Parts: sequence; C-alpha cells; structure tokens
Amino acid sequence: MAAIPTDLLDRIRALERQVRALMGSANTRPAMDRISGGNVVISDGGQLAVRNRDEQKGAELLYIGQVSPARPGGEEQQGFFVRRDDGSKALTVHADAPDLQPNQSVKVFDRKGNALFADDTGGEGLARPYIPYPLPTPEDTGHWESTSATEWTTLYNGNAIAQHPYLYCLIAATQGGEVRLLVNGAQVGPSAAGTLEFTAPLGAPYDSPVTFLVQARATVPGATVRCSPRALYGVKS
Repeated sequence: MAAIPTDLLDRIRALERQVRALMGSANTRPAMDRISGGNVVISDGGQLAVRNRDEQKGAELLYIGQVSPARPGGEEQQGFFVRRDDGSKALTVHADAPDLQPNQSVKVFDRKGNALFADDTGGEGLARPYIPYPLPTPEDTGHWESTSATEWTTLYNGNAIAQHPYLYCLIAATQGGEVRLLVNGAQVGPSAAGTLEFTAPLGAPYDSPVTFLVQARATVPGATVRCSPRALYGVKS
C-alpha cells in the first residue's frame, strides 16, 4: 500500500467534517413561530385558521378568509370568525344573506347563538341591542310632580342595571326651588335651581342594580317647584 502523507489525511478528515456540517445546516429549518421586523401577507384567496388541539371537536377558534355564502354571481365573500373552545360563535364579520343584504355586519354572540351586539348594515349606528328612548313627559308644567316642602322630597323613583361608567341626566324644572338626582341614595352631579343637566360618574359597579331618585325642594317658604325627568342615559367615561 502506497504511503499517504499525513497532512493529506488531515485534509480529508477536515473536508468530511465540513460536508457533515453543511448537510446538517441544510436540514435545519429556521424557527417558524416568530416574525421579527416583518409582515405576514396572505393573498390570492388564502386563509388563516387556528384550530383546537383536538380537531375532531371541529372547533376552529379563529378564521380569516373566504366564507359562505358567496355573493351573487359567485363572488367570494371574505370574513372573520372567532369561536369559543367549545365551538360556539363569539364574534363574526360577514353577511348572512349577501343576496338580500350585501353589507357585512359585526356581531357578538352568546353561547346560545343570540346576537347580543350588531352594527347596522345601513352604515351608521347600532342594530342590536335595542335601546329605549326616554318616554315623553307632559309639556304642561301643571302636570309635573311638585313639592312646596323646603326639605328634599322624592318626586320620582326608578330602577335600572348599571351598564356604563358615566351618566347623562336632564331634568326639566320650574323656578322656585332646586332639583337633584340620587343614585342608590347618594347624590350624583350637582343640584340646580331650575333645569338640571350634567354628565358625571354613575358611582355604581357594572351590572349592579341601581335606584334613581329625583328629589326637589322649595328654596322659599310657600313656593312650589315642579320637575319632570327628560333623560337618563348611560354613557362612556
């Protein structure tokens, strides 16, 4: 056997190590669970879906892409679905019947599939929930509740459930005294001689029962003050 120089054997071993390293790096994929300093673009009708670990349950937790039904003429409808892990719808953006109403609506559902919130497909305002307007009150001040007492006297009493952090109040009143509003026995907002109008913190936890009392008092003995609630609205902070 011919003698092989030692340095040549070393070079061959080094080449083998380099080849193994190259093969290993070729078979190593970069991490696919993080994007830094870039964007994700899904085009040409692609979809994004996040499914439950147990796909046999059929729970697609999040889906963005083509949804059904299609628009008239077979045009694709793109939408957005969020589901709870039990498969029930939580939030959707799509048109239920695009042949009748092509505009999409944003809807929030409870676990029984009832739409608790939806914007109006006409392009402005709410579709759900229905919010009552204040009931009209007599224009003739002679039909308003009144008091001649110089102590605070309750003229109106009502109950509600707190849904907003702030309250808008409008109470029409005649001269001759003051009016104020109590929420669960505590005064909210200022008192006023004549019409009372203000926006102030409701002072009650969300979803808790509240009692509204409209009170009035005469500021001069023998005078009579009359008032009529015109608006009590829950509003944002």
